[in-house]
Amino acid sequence: MTSTSSPGAGPSSIPLYVVDGVGTVWDAQAAATIHCAHDISGLRTGTLPGVQQQNGFLGLPVTLMPEETALLVTKGLGHVVPVPSAIVPPSRELVAQRTAQRVARSRALAERMRADEEARVEASKAKFEAAGEKARAKREERARKKAEAARAAALAAGEEIPADVVAVLSGTAAPAAAKPAQAAQPPPTPTAENSNIFTVVPGVPVLDALVPRTTEPPPLPTPHFPFPAAVRDSALADAFGALHARGYRMGLGPRFGGEWLVYPGDYLRYHAHFTSQVIVRDDPIRPAEIVAWGRLGTGTKKAGLLCCWDDGKTGEQAVDGPGEVEFYSLEWANFG
Repeated sequence: MTSTSSPGAGPSSIPLYVVDGVGTVWDAQAAATIHCAHDISGLRTGTLPGVQQQNGFLGLPVTLMPEETALLVTKGLGHVVPVPSAIVPPSRELVAQRTAQRVARSRALAERMRADEEARVEASKAKFEAAGEKARAKREERARKKAEAARAAALAAGEEIPADVVAVLSGTAAPAAAKPAQAAQPPPTPTAENSNIFTVVPGVPVLDALVPRTTEPPPLPTPHFPFPAAVRDSALADAFGALHARGYRMGLGPRFGGEWLVYPGDYLRYHAHFTSQVIVRDDPIRPAEIVAWGRLGTGTKKAGLLCCWDDGKTGEQAVDGPGEVEFYSLEWANFG
C-alpha cells in the first residue's frame, strides 16, 4: 500500500481535526469554504444541549467521510490534525496563564466600552450645550425686540423709559443663573466585580497547546487517520475523486443500499440521481447482483451507478498509484 502524498499545507489550509478516526471541521468559515468553494458537503452533527433530538437544523462540527478527508488532504486544501483520545489536563501554570490572558482581554474590552460610553456622554453634553446656547440667543433676541417696543411706546407717550428696558437695550441685564458645574469623577479601576468577564468558547475541540503541530502534513495514511489502508480504500478514494472532478457531490449511501448517494450539485438544492456501487479490480459480478442493484435504484427513484476501479493488478496486491475508474449507469426497464 503506497502513501497518498499531498502538496503541503499552505497558509489557507483547513485544519481537519481527527477525532477517533473521523475528520471534523469546527470552524464556521472553514465549513462554509469546503461547502461552497470545494464542493464538500459533509454532515453537520452539532446539536443544542437542551434540544438533543432536533433533526431539522444541525450545526458544528461538520463530520467528513474518509473519502472527503482524503480528497481535501490530497489536493492540499486541508491538513490532518490528530486529536489525542486521552487529553492530558493542563498544568497549573498553563491554566493560570490562560486565565490571566482571558481576564486581561475582558478588562481591556470593559475599558474600551467605558471609554466609548464616556465619549458618547461628552458628545451628547456638547450637543446639549450647543442647543442651550442657541435657545439663549433666541430668548435674548425676543427680549431685545420687546424692550425696543416698550421704549418706542414710552417715547410716544412722553413717559420715562423703565430701567429694565434700558438694561436690556444696553446689554447689562443679569444673565440667567447657570447650574453649578459638577466635578468630573475619575473612572473606577477595573476589577473582577465591575468588569464583564466573558467566557471564551474555543473554535477547536481542545486547547491549541494540547494539539501537536507539524510544519509539513504527513502523507496519508497516518496512524491517526488510516485511510486509504486497503485496496478497497484506494478504490473508494479514486472513485470519489473521479466523481468529484465531474462536478458531483456525494453523501452517505448505506441507507439506500450503496456506497454513496450521488448528487448533481448541492444536496440542499437537488435530489440524488444515483446510488453508487464500487467494483474493485476484477471482482466478479453475479447476475443476481445486477438485478438487485437495478431494483434498488428503481425502488428509491434513483439510477444505479457502477464505479469500476482497476489499477492493472489482481487480488490483494499492493497499490502503486491511482487507478482508472469507469462508470456505468444501471436503470430498470421503464424507470421514470
